[in-house]
Amino acid sequence: MIYIVIPVVLLYYYSFIFYYRKLFPVQKRRPIQVMIVLAIIAAAYNFLNPTDIRWLRLPILMVTMTVGLRFSTGMDWLQAAYGGSGSVLGAYCGRGIFAVACAFILRNYDSSNVETYNASTVLVLPLVLVFFTILYKTILSDDKIKLFLYNRNQLKFVVTYEIAAAANLAVINSGRDLFPLNILFSDNILSPYGIWYVKVGLGAYSLTLGMLIYATYQSIKSTELLEYRWRMEMLEEQYDRQVRHYISYQNYTESFRAFKHDYKSMMVSLKSLIQVNENEKALKLIDDMFDEMQNKVMVHEKYSDSVVLDAMLQDLVNICAENRIHFSSSVIAPYNTEMSVIDAIRIFSNFANNAVEACQKVPASERFIEIISTNEQQWVTLQVVNSFDGKMHIQNGKFYTTKSEKQSHGLGLKIVEQIAESLGGFVIYKADSESRTFLVRVHIPKLSGNQTN
Repeated sequence: MIYIVIPVVLLYYYSFIFYYRKLFPVQKRRPIQVMIVLAIIAAAYNFLNPTDIRWLRLPILMVTMTVGLRFSTGMDWLQAAYGGSGSVLGAYCGRGIFAVACAFILRNYDSSNVETYNASTVLVLPLVLVFFTILYKTILSDDKIKLFLYNRNQLKFVVTYEIAAAANLAVINSGRDLFPLNILFSDNILSPYGIWYVKVGLGAYSLTLGMLIYATYQSIKSTELLEYRWRMEMLEEQYDRQVRHYISYQNYTESFRAFKHDYKSMMVSLKSLIQVNENEKALKLIDDMFDEMQNKVMVHEKYSDSVVLDAMLQDLVNICAENRIHFSSSVIAPYNTEMSVIDAIRIFSNFANNAVEACQKVPASERFIEIISTNEQQWVTLQVVNSFDGKMHIQNGKFYTTKSEKQSHGLGLKIVEQIAESLGGFVIYKADSESRTFLVRVHIPKLSGNQTN
């Protein structure tokens, strides 16, 4: 029987490794790490069969799956702990519910028997796998799970619950092995202790799995609420920028209207002076007209070919001026892509805010921010380059925020990455400690059939 149960168990746990590798891909496949994990799992099922040590299987599998996910996917330790613990809890809860149900129906079901245990494993694990597949296709979709796994606070809460639930299951399993359910029956009648244990077991296994799903679902909802709040803050900031931009444009229009009124009179005078050959006076009047224009007409800079983008960039220019940051830009609104102007603003705003913060940590003479966007034949590129202090903050091969509100700002970075990935694009980060320059570039593919400039 062991030769049947081992492949089923390995298939079950490899399915979770495959799932999380899809969510958190790595450049190298790392097959050796996966093989080691599967070998440890197989050994745990093969050698930890005696009832007095079978309880060790639960923590060993949780640790093994956590380490395996950490080194075979792009997940960090906390994310791997969630995935590894969840997969093990799912298997044990499913098998526990099956064992209690069989004991109540069959009455002579021996839960401590190795062959019975293995048979239930072969029957239950495929069903649990189907259950999780349906779950991940419905209420716990890939994008929601991935967003949740980047929310550190909610993730810590759920992982803590998983560890506590695992300890609880270990106690229940030890009771089941010490007092097999079949001996709790007398003359085919369940004893009072047996009735109590069946209720406790069924409730514990069902609640453990149900609460895990519920906690994950509620954490996703909380993360979505946080994302919604973040988006609203971004929209409010953008609205404020647009208001300031339109006020600036209005002042420019009014000042130009006033100059235009005086301009007509000055042109009549200039024409008269030229007609009577009063060239010196005419030149003096032209100089006065130029000075008048410089003094009365407000300069309205254009930074892009989009009024909306100009609002964001004008606000950034003002911030750079206040912080003595040299600013330059060459921005073209994206076209022939599925990316909206609002998405472009969200990307630029988030990266620009990070760039300003980074520049504030270096001497004023070294501060600069350069924003560039291009529309090439197949790709739209959005790029921000800025100075920084040369100190790189990397976790699992990725740059992470150093701001005090790590949860919301870190979520902002992930949302920007999701915008790019949802459009078929990707984000590149490059940090040069020697030149102390930091580059972030977003590539978005153009729509097929519209790959011309």
